[in-house]
Amino acid sequence: MDDTPRPTRFDAATYGRSFADVYDRWYPVDANTDATVQRVGSLAAAAAAERSGQQRDAGRPTRILELGVGTGRLALPLAALGHQVVGMDSSADMLELLAAKGDGVRTVLGDVADPDAWPQGPFDVVVAAFNLLFNLAEEGAQQRLFDASAVALGDEGFLVIEAFLPAPLEMTERRLEVREVTLGGVVMIATDASPDTGLVTGQHIELRDGEPVRLRPWRIRVSVPEEIDRRAAQAGLQLVERHADWAARPFDLHGTAHVSVYRRTPA
Repeated sequence: MDDTPRPTRFDAATYGRSFADVYDRWYPVDANTDATVQRVGSLAAAAAAERSGQQRDAGRPTRILELGVGTGRLALPLAALGHQVVGMDSSADMLELLAAKGDGVRTVLGDVADPDAWPQGPFDVVVAAFNLLFNLAEEGAQQRLFDASAVALGDEGFLVIEAFLPAPLEMTERRLEVREVTLGGVVMIATDASPDTGLVTGQHIELRDGEPVRLRPWRIRVSVPEEIDRRAAQAGLQLVERHADWAARPFDLHGTAHVSVYRRTPA
């Protein structure tokens, strides 16, 4: 009998505990990763060029802060390109896997919704990729990310948010779908979505032949782009561009995702 204590509530480290051991296998490096690295790097270079043109910190290397750095899918290649990269994550499990891959990224263990836990700026780019914003499901947590970003960014810096476009939801919706079927197992995803709060509670249910059932819980709070823009504006940040993906395809309100870039509102 397994007497291991089970978590009774969601916290900042729930996602990392749930997915660290399978993250690299389920979300491998792909062409989208390369496009993300290229775009974030180009924004950092643009901020550095503007700094130099205005004779601000002209000799300082480009600095990038990745929120929810995970196992380093983006941070490691950005560091390999010569950027100074700081990776922040609330999961010690994720950061342990990142550290095992080598040096080059300075890590900070902390909740990105806690402004006091953030590393000191200024940063040329703060990036929250792969729906990291939605993982901040507690009331007010997403606003605190924008507030902390405004403090951490340099005068020429950029905040970049990648998120999916949630489908309209008019009533509580529960779904069960199959993610993976192999000879040795099945992975299903169960979700419970509330239209009143925007909260989606989910479980990845992993069934492997001869093994106990593995539950991988998660929870997100979805927001449409207009809500995200309002939070940014409240923090003193303005939208400067929005695309459908990291390759800068035109944004489509009826599409599946967006990559939005913000910077400080001019005084």
